[in-house]
Amino acid sequence: MPVTSSASLSVIVPTRDTSDLTMRCLAAVVRAADGLRCELVLVDDGSCDGTSDRVRASFPDVRLLRHDAALGFTAAANTGLRAASGSILLLLNSDTEVQLDGLGALMDAFERDPQLGIAGAQLFNSDGSAQWSGGRVPDCLWLFAEASGGVRQLARLPGYRRVRPLARATDRDVAWVSGAALAMRQTIWQRMGPLDESFRLYGQDLDLCTRAGEAAWKIRVVSGFAVLHHQGATVASVTRAAGRYDAEYLWTDLVRWSAKTRGVPYARRAALVLSIGARIRLLARWLITPTVAGEHRARWSDQNREIRAALGALRASRL
Repeated sequence: MPVTSSASLSVIVPTRDTSDLTMRCLAAVVRAADGLRCELVLVDDGSCDGTSDRVRASFPDVRLLRHDAALGFTAAANTGLRAASGSILLLLNSDTEVQLDGLGALMDAFERDPQLGIAGAQLFNSDGSAQWSGGRVPDCLWLFAEASGGVRQLARLPGYRRVRPLARATDRDVAWVSGAALAMRQTIWQRMGPLDESFRLYGQDLDLCTRAGEAAWKIRVVSGFAVLHHQGATVASVTRAAGRYDAEYLWTDLVRWSAKTRGVPYARRAALVLSIGARIRLLARWLITPTVAGEHRARWSDQNREIRAALGALRASRL
């Protein structure tokens, strides 16, 4: 992979204690970047698992930056974005693998449409099923559905995913895309960067996209930009998440975003809606726990502890 200071594409990978996944991520980028002018920037956010040494040995062309102490995902992303030189900047989670033709499709999308400011990948699980990749701005109804578990119940309804598929064969304009694989023009970064480091783990992608949308830039999921995402692996390296995301970090970051973009009164409503949804979820589980299998009970027990911690964090947030 040629590395040049005037690269058209810069790929930035923040990582912390995800050594094996990081090596797979970098290998996938190198394969997908064949024929493109591309630089690859890795930001090691205080890893203790030998990530930097492995990268130096296997990928000598990668520009390696390191924080001696962990500063968090958003700070690591900003470090890499500041160092990048490409006209297109691609921020990748270390638990992703870009599919072979993905980077070419991404660059084509930016070339075809000068108004395209931010592009997201079509994300897939390890089994090939589609993940959520982009959509509309969250409102209180969505927050309630998220906290109560209603989103997952809807997805189980027969025919629901045929009406609202997670993956489509064509590109689609959205309000925001997942930061797991988010590309932006250098212009966006220069005008709207850095990413807001007040967000602990989530929300920085939503914040950037909503600000870009307000400035009349297009945000789009690019169907040909396919990325495998081992969802939850990055989160597990920095939190005690029992599932694919950490409820405490997610919900408090969403409330923080609500306060920033819509004001404190709206953020208070958002926190209340999340709390009500979470309590309904806990009550429903308490009622039906005697009827479910043992493995579900054990998993729910871990998740319930996480939900209670999230409720405590919402109460502690002084808006």
